Amino acid sequence: MTTIDQAISNACDQAGILPPKALTRFGQWLKTDTLAGKSGKGDGRVIVNELNVTAWNWQTGEKVTVWLKDDVSPVERRKIARDIEAANKNKLQRAKEAASKAQAMMAKASPSQHPYLSNKGFPHERALVIAADTVKAIGGEYSSYLLPDNGGERAILIPARIGSNVSSLQLIWEDGTKKFLAGGEMERACHRVSAGAFTWLCEGYATALSLRAVVKALHRNDCILCCFSAYNVLTVARSTKGRRAILTDNDKPLTQYGGLGTGEYFARQANIPFLMPPKLGDDLNDVHLREGIFPMQRMVSNFLREATM
Repeated sequence: MTTIDQAISNACDQAGILPPKALTRFGQWLKTDTLAGKSGKGDGRVIVNELNVTAWNWQTGEKVTVWLKDDVSPVERRKIARDIEAANKNKLQRAKEAASKAQAMMAKASPSQHPYLSNKGFPHERALVIAADTVKAIGGEYSSYLLPDNGGERAILIPARIGSNVSSLQLIWEDGTKKFLAGGEMERACHRVSAGAFTWLCEGYATALSLRAVVKALHRNDCILCCFSAYNVLTVARSTKGRRAILTDNDKPLTQYGGLGTGEYFARQANIPFLMPPKLGDDLNDVHLREGIFPMQRMVSNFLREATM
């Protein structure tokens, strides 16, 4: 049988996060850190439910669930059930608040160029941009989390939509720090960068912009969806239909993924064709910045010619 402590440890190990310092409440997400060091501070979550423990790595998007089986006492089960009911109500409320804050921030943002886009090879690209003071005012008690550790003046806003509804958003600061609204619903959420009959799913915004440049150069009109994380690429892929493919990052191999990188691991689970840059550590934008558009064109053209859609 698996004890609660063992289940927490197992789930966290597989998801690549640290166990929370204390189990303060059942049925409620507890904040912890990932194994990525400073960049992963606060980006892990763990929840203990009546029958299982789930660990969630916000950086990779992976969720791992370990079942408790029969070792939880009736008293513990009743307490867990009460806590879960309260937590579910709180989760719904927090999701509504996050969606409201997202819409409020979008209303205050305006199209503008941004240093992050310049650093990614798109100096003339305009995106929704918001001032740090406005983020603080709208963010409320969570505003300190939304800002980078070394400060920032303006952030790009990337709306996250489930269907036509804005559920949350991603903020990207000048130094590349990425933040999401606390409590916002992100599973199956995405941002459409371009429209078309054939659909591409990728993780990051800069990667999506590089892919858009490629398909435009190839005289194609493709739909490109920015899905924010490798795991969410999988969830969005499962919720879409038609001719589609995944553009994944070439992430470092991880033991918990059988030696595959995070992007490739989840791309394979989608059971649709996927394209990955050949060099370890690269996403498509890395190729774009280092080699220009023509190598990307060859890569995408060869993939589209050879893949079975």
